[in-house]
Amino acid sequence: MLYFVIGLPGRFTEWCDAASAEIARRALGPTELVRADTLEEISLCMMRTGASRGVIASRQPGGRLRSALVEAGRAFLVVVEDPRTALAEAVQRRPNDVAAAAQLVASSCAGITHYVSSPGALGLFRYRDGADPVNTARAIARHLSLDVSDAAIVEIVDELTAAGVTFERSDGTAQREELGIDERRVVAGAVGPFVTHLATGNLPPITWERELFFLGDRPGERATGIIDVTGRARRLLDGPYIMLPPGSWSLSLKLLFSRETTEHDFLLEVVADRPVASRTIRPHAEGAFEVDLAFTIEDTTDHPIAIRLSTQRAAFDGTVAVVGAVLTTHGAPLAETGSAAVAALEG
Repeated sequence: MLYFVIGLPGRFTEWCDAASAEIARRALGPTELVRADTLEEISLCMMRTGASRGVIASRQPGGRLRSALVEAGRAFLVVVEDPRTALAEAVQRRPNDVAAAAQLVASSCAGITHYVSSPGALGLFRYRDGADPVNTARAIARHLSLDVSDAAIVEIVDELTAAGVTFERSDGTAQREELGIDERRVVAGAVGPFVTHLATGNLPPITWERELFFLGDRPGERATGIIDVTGRARRLLDGPYIMLPPGSWSLSLKLLFSRETTEHDFLLEVVADRPVASRTIRPHAEGAFEVDLAFTIEDTTDHPIAIRLSTQRAAFDGTVAVVGAVLTTHGAPLAETGSAAVAALEG
């Protein structure tokens, strides 16, 4: 039997993972805690461990997983943290890579949006449910139909506290104030819109700054500087590998081209599980170049979005640089969080 905890990457979500796993162990026997986001990842993890029971902790859940849970009539948990708190805690784990923390939290926000009010979901909110962990653990056991005594619930909560599996009711303001100006800009563009979205259901335009992108032929290196197009035809730009909620989207990508590149065509692609949009572009003059592209993310999409720019033939000179991307949704059914999220985010 599998039990599912869908949530943002914060400490309250981790507490819900651990509490769910321990409740299942008390009720049923040995239970694995598995980190997975897609049906394929779940299958592989369970085959590797050989476990017959598991709690699946998902931080960037795919659309096919949601469809499978709803179609099967399964009960599951959706843990909603304030994205600002989740970001602050993610930065604490990787203080030298704020861009990676922003990618993780933004993807998680996008991933959980359609889970919160899905049939079978129990929404757990840090500022509301985190105030009473014993009652929250009882609610978890009840929702997942796991028979555990009240005495065992209290014991589980005490054991988690003793083991250091705890969280604070903080919005991460102090940690955010420690970020540099450029880091705040990256976070505000990628994560900030989801604060509004989780509270109101409306999603403002998302901005992916250049710090979130990677070099196409050196995927471990950020595309924050000038990209040399010299050489064989190849991918120049890739990323940022951030999930988007399902719906219709418009991309506005701003680039800077050198004079030499005006003789070349470039292929621009938007890719998720598969290519979802593409067009060929050619800069007409040196300097700033802005290109628009429309695409659709389906409900069953499992993978994050990559924007890719490639040369079409060999080049002997020239450079390009990414400035950033702005993504706007059009009429997507995004308002699925409800008043409980508003109250929870307001504390």
